[in-house]
Amino acid sequence: MPRGSNGAGQSILDARALTVALAAHADPAAALASYEQQRLEATTRIVLTNRSNPPDAILREVFQRTHDRPFAAIDDVISRDELVALSEGYKRIAGYSKEALSKDASSKETLRAS
Repeated sequence: MPRGSNGAGQSILDARALTVALAAHADPAAALASYEQQRLEATTRIVLTNRSNPPDAILREVFQRTHDRPFAAIDDVISRDELVALSEGYKRIAGYSKEALSKDASSKETLRAS
């Protein structure tokens, strides 16, 4: 997930959800209501989280640790484990985690089969 491109990532998830909703409902109004119900909670959670912990939290953390002084290697400032934890935490909130995408894909397959 590129940092600072959350809108692009969310638009992909929106398009996916809208496609499934339109395929599942003959009535466009029902499809849009289904889409809204699915995406409203997720997008609200992202907006509220971004107010306190934005997607560029890694940049903020490095800045706070270095006070904007140059450094030779990122590993001197923040560990790989910390980078992964920050990144994976945001992926879970934004819906980009492997678990969320796998769960979403399997539920859509179940919907298509019925």
